Amino acid sequence: MSNEKRQLRSAAWFGSADKNGFMYRSWMKNQGIPDHEFQGKPIIGICNTWSELTPCNA
Repeated sequence: MSNEKRQLRSAAWFGSADKNGFMYRSWMKNQGIPDHEFQGKPIIGICNTWSELTPCNA
């Protein structure tokens, strides 16, 4: 494993000063998440295919 520090992809989303960065930050703040919760931290997504409408994921 390399010792060089890589920049997080989320830093490009939330740290940019353009319109896209503004939209990403405003969406997180609209959800009630303060700045310190998403700046400088990785964003992790979890997907679950379970549904009550389709048993056995059919």
